[in-house]
Amino acid sequence: MIAPSEDRNFPMLQNLLTWASKRQQALGANIANLDTPGYRAKDYTFEGELGSSLSMIATSEKHLAPFHEDSSARMIEVGGEEKLNGNNVDIERELTEITKNGVEYITMIQYLNHKVRTLRSAINEGGR
Repeated sequence: MIAPSEDRNFPMLQNLLTWASKRQQALGANIANLDTPGYRAKDYTFEGELGSSLSMIATSEKHLAPFHEDSSARMIEVGGEEKLNGNNVDIERELTEITKNGVEYITMIQYLNHKVRTLRSAINEGGR
């Protein structure tokens, strides 16, 4: 059995949950600044965080080398139609992204809970 500290899924889930939390904060800030003159909507890139969370190992010299990127999530400015006051927050986009991000976060938490239950069951049932 693999100990939790040795299970590669736990650090990956930690990174993805942290990313989802940062993203939720950025999306919430966009909504809070819906009418702030000159405010530019921000978001975090997912590709960079996913690439840093998943590690690939070449098992053959014919495989392409994996692309390595900085492990920190990067904030980007969201393009969108600018209002007269210079603000570009699109409330529909923000609400859609908050919903999607929330579903992804809940899915990761459910997966983490399942892993913990499985480990707990193996520990409790292993001595019987």
